[in-house]
Amino acid sequence: MNLAAVLHEPKSRFAYAYDSNTLHIRLRTARGDVQAVTLIGGDPFSWKPSQADPSIWEWDRDAELHLPMQLEYSTAEHDYWFIAMRLPTFRLRYAFILQSGQETIMYGSRAFYNLDTYPDFQHKSLLFFNFPYLNAEDVFSAPAWVKDTIWYQIFPERYARGGSGAWEAAGDEGIDDFAGGNLQGIIDHLDDIRKLGVNGLYLTPIFTSPSTHKYDTADYYHIDPAFGSNEQFGELVHQAHQRGMRVMLDAVFNHCGWLHPFWQDVLQHGRQSNYFECFFIDREPVVNFELLEGELPHLTPEMYGKLNFRTFGFEPRMPKWNTAHPLVREHLMGAIRYWMENYGVDGWRLDVSNEVSHDFWREFRKLVKGINPDAYVMGENWDNSYPWMMGDQFDAVMNYELTYPVWNLLGTAGTVDEHFNVLQYQRAINQLLVSYPKNNLEVMYNLIDSHDTARITHICGGNLDKVKLAYVLQMTFTGSPSVYYGSELGLTGDGQHNRAPYPWVNLQNLDLRGLVQRLIRLRGEHASFKSVDLQWLHVDPQANTMLFKKTVESESLFVLVNASPE
Repeated sequence: MNLAAVLHEPKSRFAYAYDSNTLHIRLRTARGDVQAVTLIGGDPFSWKPSQADPSIWEWDRDAELHLPMQLEYSTAEHDYWFIAMRLPTFRLRYAFILQSGQETIMYGSRAFYNLDTYPDFQHKSLLFFNFPYLNAEDVFSAPAWVKDTIWYQIFPERYARGGSGAWEAAGDEGIDDFAGGNLQGIIDHLDDIRKLGVNGLYLTPIFTSPSTHKYDTADYYHIDPAFGSNEQFGELVHQAHQRGMRVMLDAVFNHCGWLHPFWQDVLQHGRQSNYFECFFIDREPVVNFELLEGELPHLTPEMYGKLNFRTFGFEPRMPKWNTAHPLVREHLMGAIRYWMENYGVDGWRLDVSNEVSHDFWREFRKLVKGINPDAYVMGENWDNSYPWMMGDQFDAVMNYELTYPVWNLLGTAGTVDEHFNVLQYQRAINQLLVSYPKNNLEVMYNLIDSHDTARITHICGGNLDKVKLAYVLQMTFTGSPSVYYGSELGLTGDGQHNRAPYPWVNLQNLDLRGLVQRLIRLRGEHASFKSVDLQWLHVDPQANTMLFKKTVESESLFVLVNASPE
């Protein structure tokens, strides 16, 4: 038996409270190495006097549990075993008995034990793992409504223009070109969005900023004048709520913009500024490079890596906040309080969230949940993010661990892994499914494209049949799916052109939109679409076809995918 591959960790994604009565336990073994796993255990206080000597207390073997574990999923390297347990006393000591051929091994908290040599060790509970107590307040809890939410991500500058002025058709707008979108344009089209079936709006940043993208915030307390006013945003939230839609905003707390007053004060006063320590300034002068007219940095390749202050990436126009500083915390937390208490914001997408301290996010979560326990907190993490998902920071992250396998399976050569097939897709999805507790997965923000990526139509080489498959895979996965504005119409582009204006003048590919609409409707009508459990029935890498099943109570959903060129 390959004992080096065996892994279990209490109080982790391998042993966690699913709800106030249920414990989920996982075990990892080498792929194909173990034929059966049995969980043994019981209440830690289940002791009784020894029959041989009543003065000695021993583990109560009569109350001992022996429960078979289910082979849950397999990746390229490992098998994962699973069991869900109700805990009448909310406590559990447990170990694992692994069967491989003629070998029987017990795996406990301190070592592996050969039960052929030491058969009584399976009754020595002090060698077991321990889940001391299932406290209800420690259960990961995210808003229940998220499981039933379909998001529509809008890049406001490029979505729609309300009021006077003609809207330009999608063209060659680059990343820095203004098309004139605003909040009134979104309000005017809320009924169109709702007809698609979505019930959540995610708006990329809308606070004051000189750029099209607004990730260089100058003022966290005001809507950018080009988009409208604070009052107009309040009207947008009101109108969305009237239609049963929730609103999530983008909070950029890793860094601010060059024009933010704190940073401008530092540029003017240097070390004498009250805000000098609100940023990470390594040396003076703060600015060691050329400024353009208008006092903005002149971007040159020579500047990268030579700045005297820390930034987002190597972008001098985005100085990094020192979020440990009390003035920064007061300023940023105050903005959250302002928009939630005065305008009823339902959730926050947190930009560059994996570069901000865990300590900051813990305080952030307490603030948000204190204002509205039903608010959604979602981070922009691009990798495995379990350390942020333990109940004290985020409800979810942008689930790129789903995005990548979809891209790799359906994308064209040259843009993704051209050797990726349904078997590798299965293994990648299985890895995702065992990387988080099930109650994490049920509220993940699932995307197949965004403002930070190429459009799904571009990734699929313009093949709309593959785009449709991508939406099928997204909409039949557990979590909270998101549609990037215009992608439901086959809007394409990458690089600087992935944020093209919505083509209101020339709506295209309405059959694709119709499919997305039907998938959303079916997802709302059938709980099996949202089920976290998935069973693979057929995976054929030669034909590049697969069939999987999702079941909730008496309802089963079968999804057959043909990812071959034919």
